[in-house]
Parts: sequence; C-alpha cells; structure tokens
Amino acid sequence: MSSGTLQQISHTQVDSKETVASAVSLQQSASNPDVEKNASTDPAGTLNELPAELNPRNWSKGRKWVNVGLIAFQATLSPISSTLLAVGQFQVDASLGVTSSYVSALPVATFVLGLGLGPLCLAPLSEMYGRRRVYVANCAAFALVNIGCALVRTDTALVVLRFFAGVAGSAGPALGGGTIGDMFAPSERGGAQAVYGFGPTFGPAIGGLIGGYIADRAGWRWSMWVTSIAAGVTTLVSMLLLRETYAPYLLARLHGKRAAGSSDGFIHALTRPLRLLLFSPIAMVMSFYMALVYGLLYLQLVTIPLLFDATPVFGLFMYGWHNGNEGLAYLSAAVGCLVFLVTCIFTLNRSYRALCRRYGQEKPEYRMPVMQIGILIVPAGLFMYGWTAQAHADFIFPLIGAAIFAFGGLLTYTCIQTYLVDAFGQYAASALAASVLLRSVGGALFSIFGANVYQSLGYGWYVTLNIA
Repeated sequence: MSSGTLQQISHTQVDSKETVASAVSLQQSASNPDVEKNASTDPAGTLNELPAELNPRNWSKGRKWVNVGLIAFQATLSPISSTLLAVGQFQVDASLGVTSSYVSALPVATFVLGLGLGPLCLAPLSEMYGRRRVYVANCAAFALVNIGCALVRTDTALVVLRFFAGVAGSAGPALGGGTIGDMFAPSERGGAQAVYGFGPTFGPAIGGLIGGYIADRAGWRWSMWVTSIAAGVTTLVSMLLLRETYAPYLLARLHGKRAAGSSDGFIHALTRPLRLLLFSPIAMVMSFYMALVYGLLYLQLVTIPLLFDATPVFGLFMYGWHNGNEGLAYLSAAVGCLVFLVTCIFTLNRSYRALCRRYGQEKPEYRMPVMQIGILIVPAGLFMYGWTAQAHADFIFPLIGAAIFAFGGLLTYTCIQTYLVDAFGQYAASALAASVLLRSVGGALFSIFGANVYQSLGYGWYVTLNIA
C-alpha cells in the first residue's frame, strides 16, 4: 500500500488527536517523521514531562512485571469464568429447569457480551481517571456479582447477573494492552503482550478444564464461588501492589488535578471507542477479523462437551468421556497456548527489531508478518478438528487440531493487540475496547447458535463453512 493511500485512510480518524495516534499505523508521510515517532512512543508528550521516578518506562523490570502479572491474572480470571459453566451446563439446566438449547447457552453468551460492552465505558474512564482505579473497582465488583450468580434460583437471574459479571470482569481483558504500552517501549513490549495475551485465550480453556471437575464433585454453584474468592483475593493484592501507569493521568495528578483533562469533553471521550470502530478503517478491519477468530475459539470451547461428553446430544458422535474427564479435552487448547507463549517470547520482539533495523525506523506494520503466519494456521487447525471428528477418528486427532487452532488464534490475537497499542498510542485503550466489543459479540453469537448449527451440518461441514 502506498504512502499516499495510507495518508488518505488516516484522514478518516475521529478527531485531530486520534488522527495523530492512528496515523502511525497508517504511515504518515516521511516528511513528518517527528509526528510518527512521538505518536508511537509518547503520543501525549507526557512521558518526558514526568519526573524520572514516576515515568513507568523507567521502572525496574521487577516493578513492571509485577504490574504485568496482576493485570494478566485479571485478564485470565474473567475468561476462565466465561466457560466454567459450559462443561457443567447440563447440571445448570437441570437445576434451573432449562429445556431450550438457546437458553442453555445464554449464561456463557451474555457473559461474553458483557466482556465486550464493558470496555466501551471503562477504556475512556481509564484514560481520564487512570488505569489502577478501574482495575481495582471492577475486580471488586466482579467478586460481588459472582456471589449473586452462586445464589440464584432462576435461569433469568443467572443470565442477567452473568451479563453484569462480564461487564465487571472486562477491565483486565480490555485495558491490559494499553497498560503494557504505558510501561514498555515498542521494541520491548512483544514478550509482555504475549504473556498478557495468554489469559484472554488460555483462560477459557482453563475454565473448561476445571469446570468439569468442580461441577462433578461440588456442583456448578461452586464454580461461581471459586471465581468470587479468586477475584476478592486479586482485588486485595491489586490494592497493595498495582501501580498507576497512564502518563496523562500521572501528569494531571502531579499538577493537582483529579483527572486527565479532555479538551473535547466527557461525552466525546466516552464515545471514542465507538467512533474509532466506525470511522478508523484499520481499527475496524482488525476488530472484525479478531471477532471471527474469537468467535470460532468460543464455538470450539463451548461445543467441546458435544464431542467428548458421555451423554449424546443432537444425534452427534461423542467420545463418551465422563466423571468430569471431558474437561481434559480443553488441555489441547492449553497446549497450543503454551507452545505459542514459548514461541512468542523468543520471536515476537526479535522479528520486530530485525525489521526496524532493516528499514531504519519503527512502524506498527512490522507486527504484520507474524500475524499473517497465524492467519494461515487458524483454518488448518480448525479443518483438522472438524473433519477428524466427523470421521470418528481417534480422539487425539481432533485434539491436535484444536491445539493447532489455539496456537494460530493466539498468535493472530497478540499481533493485532500489539499493533493497535503501537498504532494508537495514547488512545490504545479505546482502540482495544473497540476490538474487544466486536470479538465479544462474535463469541456470544457463536456460543448461542453454534450447537444448533453443528446439529444441522455436523462437525466437518460446519468448520468448512466457517473457513470459507
């Protein structure tokens, strides 16, 4: 794509400030290198204005990684909760008198939808009142709402509370990329993004793995109690150890202000994620592709009980695992995620630095070659998963396909996340919120309708339809 074409695309951004941030990804003219450099590494011009001890880029590695660890755990806990009920959904249905397959899928689907809608407000708020407040407040709310989920007596109450649990739990999955961008320079953030990105994709696999055993031995309600306890402990630890990283807010506090100012007003800031999604072509394209990958991931995770459970459903072939062991099928996705993590720690930063050295400048587009590899791996793994199940092959073959798919999906996810952080700088949280919205809508829709489409088409033809 030519520099002139990319300039034209960049002019569609929402306002002048967002244009500067997003134009990095769309490569402004080489005649204005200072704008690109400042937008990508210090978009607000505030990092250099902070005292050295307050500048998050100057923190020790230990302090940075404590922050990364806390936000990564929050980003993992919410996705774990999203699929905890998937393996035990038959218990939930029996307990609450649910007979419809669509209603049965709603506790997972509405939670995922909440994960997408929450960041629309939380991301702009974090850009005004700081990241730390949003993390701590939402983690505490997440703990309280899950107590309600554990105590419900009707399916309607469970569906409603699961939606609010998703909203409360969305801070970690939505804001972590921006926090990492606050602390790490572009050439250093690949490894941290890989560790952080591990949670939103590996979390659902963990939820499926442990959810089956919890439901089988203690009942599905204890899945919610475990989530609430974990969230409560995380809230306390975050209050003690989590540090603020957002430079404009730190500078505002240094000047005695209560919030980072917005010259365009509060409402303008709150609507920024939606405007980026609608009017920034690059944010729109990346978000739509992420929605497809994430939707397919949740479809696979939510429908694994259809393939490996002991109770036949919809006349589909099943491997007949029982006594909670059906959750072990989620280990395939876990293996794919672990292979990804090791791969990215050793390659993501190195490939980016190599391209920077070769072309003599830093560009967000240097994340794209690795992403293209992931795009090719995703359909290969999905195809193997669906057609080996359709052929009633040994259980190891669908599991290998699931692992390959998880590896490719997480590779794509991390590259897109890192690209958006590099490209949108100061407004990274809003850009990521736009991406989280679409990917969560995709996950919710695939969760609701996936099982019934499997019933109509079977495993093989359904995955082929999605690949096409």
